[in-house]
This record gives sequence, structure tokens and C-alpha cells, in this order.
Amino acid sequence: MRSKTELPTLHILDTSALIALVHHEPGWETVQRVLGNSAVCAIHLTEAITKLIRKGGEPRLVERYLRALPMPVLPWNEELAWESRDLAPLAWTHGISLADRACLAMARHLDAIAMTGDAGWANLDLNVRVALFREGKRK
Repeated sequence: MRSKTELPTLHILDTSALIALVHHEPGWETVQRVLGNSAVCAIHLTEAITKLIRKGGEPRLVERYLRALPMPVLPWNEELAWESRDLAPLAWTHGISLADRACLAMARHLDAIAMTGDAGWANLDLNVRVALFREGKRK
């Protein structure tokens, strides 16, 4: 049995990472490289579905593509809601959305890395590891 230190680090993808992957936006290759060691919160899946359809994606094709991605969809539950309470002020101090706070909370809860295209996350003192899939561009 492998020790925890030998296991690949889990990445929790935010919505921008999913959309970059689907549309082959800058940095999508970085997201693709970690896809086998990634998960997505159900909140981000919902947000990605909405944004992809709004951008003109046919709903059934969007569903087929996202379902085919080799990663689990993790539920958002009451425990995570309570654990994220300290992230609430980010909504009014830094404009961090509910979905983004969910990504950060889930990554922290699972001792994972939050993967985003939002360079501003790297400047927040959250006790959460953040990886940018593209440099210098805000979502």
C-alpha cells in the first residue's frame, strides 16, 4: 500500500477550469494534465453547464462532454456549508462568488489544490493551496 505522501495531489477544479477545458481556452492543457487526479464540486458542474449553454452549447452535447470527463463530481453538503463560514466575508471584500468559495472550501476540506484561472486567489490568505492554470488573467 502506498503512503499518503506518494499519492498524487487532488485538484478541485473551479468553473473557469472546466470551461477552459471544453473550449480549449488558454491554459486548458494544464487542466487536462491534472484531470486524472481531479474532482469537481456539484456547484461548479451546475455553473459550468449554465455558462456553456449560455455561450451557445447544445444542452445534450454539453452534458455528454462533461459526463465523459474522468473525474468524480463531489456533493456539496451541510458539513461543507458550515466549514465555509469563514470564507463568507470574501463575497463583499474581494467579490468571490458562492461557487468560488465552495471550490476553496472543498479544496481546504480535502487537503487538495483549488485550480482556477483567477490570479487573485493566489493573493488571498486562506490556508488553501491554489494552482493557476493560466497566468495573469482574471476570470
